[in-house]
Amino acid sequence: MIIVEDYAIIYNPTSAAGKSKKSFDYACSCLDDLNVSYKLFESEYAGHIIELASQLAKDGYRVVGAGGDGTCNEVLNGVITSNAGILVGFIPIGSGNDIPGAIGIRPDIKRACEIIAEGKTGKSDIGIANTDKGVKRYFLGIGSQGFDAEVTKRTNESKRQNYVLSVLKTVFRWKNSEVLVKMDGDKYEGMANLIAVGNGPSYGGFMYICSKAKIDDGLFHISVVNIGKFRLLLDFNKLYSASLSDHPNIYEFVSKKVRIEMKNPESKQYICQVDGEVLGEIPVTYEMLKEGYEFILPEIDEVAEAFKDKYGRYFYE
Repeated sequence: MIIVEDYAIIYNPTSAAGKSKKSFDYACSCLDDLNVSYKLFESEYAGHIIELASQLAKDGYRVVGAGGDGTCNEVLNGVITSNAGILVGFIPIGSGNDIPGAIGIRPDIKRACEIIAEGKTGKSDIGIANTDKGVKRYFLGIGSQGFDAEVTKRTNESKRQNYVLSVLKTVFRWKNSEVLVKMDGDKYEGMANLIAVGNGPSYGGFMYICSKAKIDDGLFHISVVNIGKFRLLLDFNKLYSASLSDHPNIYEFVSKKVRIEMKNPESKQYICQVDGEVLGEIPVTYEMLKEGYEFILPEIDEVAEAFKDKYGRYFYE
């Protein structure tokens, strides 16, 4: 029996280092007040969300991820690989909420529930990451390798799941290496702290490393960063105001396909991550899937509008 009227809300009890239960209860209260018909499904182990999302999509539910970026990415991957063509929505209640943010959903639980009730939908570009070791992952936000991927790994492994603290722990042990980035008709070859491949503009809790990235232009926006690690640490806060991109040692490109590898295969391999999920060592290839999936989203990009209210400009300007 195919169900079309109900939403399946998939909840990760470990979101925000296990501190999200109160936020989740509030989300349920908001959905009840809005008369949204839904059923709850809680993940029980690593990888369970992908399985749940895939099966629920096949059953005909519109699938909503309630949690942080890890939860949202797993819901996205589960639904896409189900081949059911079912709508995806998000309720951001994690420590990082950049994946809902990529499609304009602010980290405001009540507002996110209202967006679900309003029912507006739209298509977004989707990225696909494939490592040479056979790992494949769809993503909505940013794929990165190098320093920030190492920070993500530390954050995921930490009980506190604090991105800024992980930056501080990583920076003192970090060593830059030479990379080779191949793009459509272009190439970067040289030293780099990190290489960010953006479908969406931000990661790590609205740090705008690919501030010009848009989910509807069919292109990745790539930022190759070659800043000394202590200078990067000093300039770290500029990412939140999208004011680091003018740095002379940040190189920006656009491309539909991106291949990233170490220039010297014998050097220590950078790791890569997408939407907060570590995929392992590079080499990795990114491909763009234009208008790759349909999401429940707001009428306008409310994240961009909130940024403008705070800084007097859009982050992509």
